[in-house]
Amino acid sequence: MSLSLPDFPAAAPVEALPFDQRACFVAGPAKSGTTLLVSLLDGHPGLLAFPEETAYFPTVRTKYGARSRREQFDYLTRQSLSNVVFGGPCKWGRRCYADFPARELLARFEEAAFAPANAGRDLLVILLETYAATVGRPTGAVRRWVEKTPANRDHLPAILERFPHAKVLLTLRDPRALLSAQIQLERTRKLRRFSVYLTIKHWRTAARLALRQQEDGLGKDRLMVLGFRRLLQQPEHWMRKVCAFLDVPFDDALLQPTKAGRPWAGNSANETTFNAISTEPVDRWRKLLTEAEIGWVEWHCRDLMEPLGYKPTLGQRKLRHWYKPVRGETPKEYLKSRLYSLQKWSRS
Repeated sequence: MSLSLPDFPAAAPVEALPFDQRACFVAGPAKSGTTLLVSLLDGHPGLLAFPEETAYFPTVRTKYGARSRREQFDYLTRQSLSNVVFGGPCKWGRRCYADFPARELLARFEEAAFAPANAGRDLLVILLETYAATVGRPTGAVRRWVEKTPANRDHLPAILERFPHAKVLLTLRDPRALLSAQIQLERTRKLRRFSVYLTIKHWRTAARLALRQQEDGLGKDRLMVLGFRRLLQQPEHWMRKVCAFLDVPFDDALLQPTKAGRPWAGNSANETTFNAISTEPVDRWRKLLTEAEIGWVEWHCRDLMEPLGYKPTLGQRKLRHWYKPVRGETPKEYLKSRLYSLQKWSRS
């Protein structure tokens, strides 16, 4: 269960940190509540939550790491999911920034990113600074700035190397609910890239991090694991815990989801909308998944589910759970997922 993570440095008082180092990164498997969490943090007067995913560590500092600053800038403003904040087209979901000063943000960000004085500074920090200026938030009043990209879960060593005083919020959800949500997304988007293998792989990465913290206290003052079910069922209780973790006072605004200060109607795979936290998604998977789909998840995740409080519903593995296609799988993805299963988990 060992993960290649550096030791978390001792936490420093946030007041002693420059804006550059007042980072908070949200991570977790896709559809595990990362977007909801950021939409709740968005309303806190002491937090600055960037409203969309930048894929900064998964893409900008990996795929584009050796490329020019211009190419990195263009990825953030034109290709990443954050492009919508700069006036670009919405790639999917409900993203409305009609009243947001997108052109102003783009102009501010471009000017600052290529200013000679900022040549050695990190683009992500410059982005958050210019976002703060655009929405009228003095950086001195920001106790933590927040960036959310689910795949941050795979880049914690790089994140901690660049931002040694960062705090990390890791969301976790029942893996059966994740599979259900991914099936619904494929029905809606029809991208033909739905991967059962990646759904399982990403959940296991997050689950192993959660178990390491549970078992040996991995970075307990730097990494907080937040269960999706618990957040929906006891939102005030858990947002108070998040506030204590981030060293900010609790504020009632944390219970109303917003994006860039505006009410947010949700990011549901079922295309449902809401104006407050709802417990409806918690057990939706029980009605939507077939026995074989539940069996596929439990076949590959049972060893980590039980220690984390996710009780399996099926008594034993059955071969049909393994070989029967999951709805939405293309032939290519079916073969990839079964090959992965044979290589990694058939002996578990």
